[in-house]
Amino acid sequence: MFKPTRLWIPVLIAVCAAAAAAPLAAQDSPFLPGPMFRLLVDEVSGDRAFNVDRLLSPYHRIMGSQAFLDAAGFLAGLAEKSGLSNISVVKQKFEGGLSWNPRAAVLRLIEPEEEKLADFADVTVSLAVFSRSAHAAAELVDIGDRTSLAALKDLDVAGKIVLTTASPAAAVRYAVWEKGALGVVSCASVHADTRFDNPDQVAYIKVPAGVPSGKAAPWAFMISPRRYGHLQDVLKRARAAGKAVKVRADIEAEVRDTAEQGYLWAEIEGASIHDQDIVLTAHLDEESTSANDNGSGCASQLEVGRAINALIAAGKISRPKRDIVFWWPNEHASEYQYLREHPGAPRSWLASLNQDMVGARQSLGSRVQHLVLTPSAVPSYLNDVVESIVASLILGNTGFLAAEEAGTPQPFSKPVLAFLGSRERYDAMAVPHSGGSDHEVFCEGIVGVPAVGLINNPDAYIHSSDDDLWNIDRTQLKRNALVVAAATLFLADAGDGDVPLLVQEVYARGVARLGRDLATALAHLRAGVAADRARAYAEALNLLDQSAAREKGALHSIRVFAAPGGKNAALPAERMRAVDRVAAGLRQDLLAAYTALTGEAKPAAAAPTPIERAMAAKVPANIESLDEYFGKRGGGVDFPGLHPTMAKEVYAFVDGRRTYLDIFRAVQAEALTAGGFYYGRVEPEKVAALLDQAVTRGVLKLR
Repeated sequence: MFKPTRLWIPVLIAVCAAAAAAPLAAQDSPFLPGPMFRLLVDEVSGDRAFNVDRLLSPYHRIMGSQAFLDAAGFLAGLAEKSGLSNISVVKQKFEGGLSWNPRAAVLRLIEPEEEKLADFADVTVSLAVFSRSAHAAAELVDIGDRTSLAALKDLDVAGKIVLTTASPAAAVRYAVWEKGALGVVSCASVHADTRFDNPDQVAYIKVPAGVPSGKAAPWAFMISPRRYGHLQDVLKRARAAGKAVKVRADIEAEVRDTAEQGYLWAEIEGASIHDQDIVLTAHLDEESTSANDNGSGCASQLEVGRAINALIAAGKISRPKRDIVFWWPNEHASEYQYLREHPGAPRSWLASLNQDMVGARQSLGSRVQHLVLTPSAVPSYLNDVVESIVASLILGNTGFLAAEEAGTPQPFSKPVLAFLGSRERYDAMAVPHSGGSDHEVFCEGIVGVPAVGLINNPDAYIHSSDDDLWNIDRTQLKRNALVVAAATLFLADAGDGDVPLLVQEVYARGVARLGRDLATALAHLRAGVAADRARAYAEALNLLDQSAAREKGALHSIRVFAAPGGKNAALPAERMRAVDRVAAGLRQDLLAAYTALTGEAKPAAAAPTPIERAMAAKVPANIESLDEYFGKRGGGVDFPGLHPTMAKEVYAFVDGRRTYLDIFRAVQAEALTAGGFYYGRVEPEKVAALLDQAVTRGVLKLR
């Protein structure tokens, strides 16, 4: 155990004070004061949102399909009734996508007995997405999970239809395109435990969108694990009788040569500021039903707009200063295409809030509502604003024995409940940045717009026939819509007078985060000191330095609300200097811990490795054109040996000033802060290889 240094004591007191004060403050978030809380509780309706979700569920709104545009048109009508303005359904290019419109699909067992096995009209996900038209009757052959040429070499599948537990895409590639099978019947799942926990679940899965020259048009039917077991029994009985099992597949599907996608756009016009939009997103594309992913987000977003407009119309709130944009896109793809077509758009976007899966009945599958924060490359006040509001709802909608003994109304002290919803607690938590939905597009370093996302996890029903209305809770819809409405109204109206509050909240919460990062740095030092004490200390110190930079960046972001030259304009910089003082104390704490562990007064400098020396000599910069940047790089980033979020962060830290080594150190610290279980490890060789590849592809350039 090490002895606290002189600087350590006040830092500890500040950290503990911030941590202790947080729960008390969270009961009444300063960003959701009592009168506004009451207005929103009375107006925001989880029951209305549920009814919109119900009406949206029948649309099989696959990206690029006519049903997507039909769903967008349906929502546009509701948006108009809700008082939103500048409503438009916009078509876009869909580069790399496919405009696919299924009409009908039936799979039947025809020998040795007759039975309907799957019907698109009954369960739309029973036809794998991008399946082409087909009319075929052939023998059914069970290939199990064999989807490699080596595994299939002894099986005769030519001219037959294969039954598999594997992905239909893999079966198409090997059994159809390489071995001559006609098509696929698959019980593959997106969940490992489906066979046991949800045996009647049918997965929403795709076959390859593109068809190599000379290869057959792909198609596949999806069935449940129980139906797969039934077909195994049929095959077993047929083999015993010396008979073949035959099925017939009939599919009608249209594929358009020119791929298009679309999005729905609407607004609430601000009273005075029209170049700092608050952008709300909820992706519209998914299979029919898809009640949680993402019918819930689409319906909740509409309810946020309706509720805000209703409060304005009733004179209960003033029209916000800033424009509020409501965007229902084709997930990821719409935003990336929009940025390529409108590269200046981010300059008029202040912040974004994304809703993707916000209606889960949490008792089904132990689902937790996650508030996904911005990444370290885009530090922002936004995290603390939304986390404060979420924390107030958590504590107000969770029961506590001590609170009951204090005379506080229980089980919930500040209940947010839908009329027909559950009385379950609000199980939510803030988590480090992750991808998987539209918020990550805004958080691209080259875009630089802070965005957070509300997404539940885990989810045993996502992307399947089970993602239906029965697992949706009106109460959770109401709570999440209230969070977004409250944050949106604060941000849309925030100004110079709110700067002191923002600075206080971001600084106090930042000090608490720095305290947690000190604990992580100390743990890293203890774990690595035996193997390479100099390296372990350097990495722990880097973690503290990067954490301080993150907190200073969040404080700096508040300046957007300050009146130039006004008395509050200097407040963020003052608190940034305070962060430097706290960070200096934390560095002293780390040194004291090193001395206690090693007996050395001062660590030796870690010798740079050859790869680190090479990385220190390279400074990457972004190319100027967003169209060219995303055209060459694409939306997703998948690089071997790097977590996909960390791979995107490598790109995000590119600013024309940081070296390869600087970028590595920033991303390594971000990964250490969250923990190896969350992001894995970040190695310098992987970061250098990714950046070199980006330079070669013309996405980045060297300065």
